Amino acid sequence: MKARSDPSVPTALLVAAGGSIGALARWGVLTAIPLDADGFPWATLLVNVVGCLLIGAAARRLAPATDVWFGVVTGCIGGFTTFSAFANEVWILVDTDRAPVALVYVAVTLAGGVAAVELGRLAAR
Repeated sequence: MKARSDPSVPTALLVAAGGSIGALARWGVLTAIPLDADGFPWATLLVNVVGCLLIGAAARRLAPATDVWFGVVTGCIGGFTTFSAFANEVWILVDTDRAPVALVYVAVTLAGGVAAVELGRLAAR
């Protein structure tokens, strides 16, 4: 596919469809692994690390700025992962006097995400 520099309605529909699939998948994970007030945010960590694995694979297999890229990466993977929930959960941990747990969460998310991108890239070779 040819790379696109101008947005189009079909591309926007692919992003929207992918985004709804990703958001529903994230909701499914968050429903299956609910966050309790004293717990570790495992569901958000899981979706973000899995999303990093997927984007690593996509970076090896999909051409950037194509309809497929926009539908899969921008839409689906973007709808699945969630930096805003991660950031909010860090502050919840800090606000509830669990700063050491927040620090571990940040470190594990960052290290796990970067490692997962590389694993995805290696797996997609």
